[in-house]
Amino acid sequence: MKLAAALLLVIAAAMPAEAAFNPVEFFRGRTHGEGTLRVLLQSPKKISVDSVGSTEKDGSLLLSQTIHEPGKPPRLRYWRLRQTGPNRYEGTLTDAAGPVRVDVDPGRDRVRIRYKAKNHLSFDQWLTPAGPRQVTNKMSVKRFGIVVARFDEVIRKLD
Repeated sequence: MKLAAALLLVIAAAMPAEAAFNPVEFFRGRTHGEGTLRVLLQSPKKISVDSVGSTEKDGSLLLSQTIHEPGKPPRLRYWRLRQTGPNRYEGTLTDAAGPVRVDVDPGRDRVRIRYKAKNHLSFDQWLTPAGPRQVTNKMSVKRFGIVVARFDEVIRKLD
């Protein structure tokens, strides 16, 4: 009996650990997101986001997004992310007033994205896998430390 338990431990230790969620890998190709934006003192709005991601020669991700918001023309924005260390990415976003920081939390298999925008807005979002081809995006937006908006989205990989 002790031998069987020891063998199971050896087999379990030899099995490769499941890889942490990789945002560059997930956003390579086409994705589509559907979500609800809730801004303080406003009615909720349905937002959709169509994205196309490609990998640059240096391994960084270039992500082009078209954001569809009711009553407004579609708008484009661009992300560029590169891995800077184990479980860490940094980059730029056209909406950001400074650098974008992305941290992978492998223990909980999720990704945290943080950046600041104009008008003293701070964005904090969590991407969590919800199956092999989809993630949930939970974002909060703060101004002077007070939450002024929340966005809940499901993003599906199309390619």
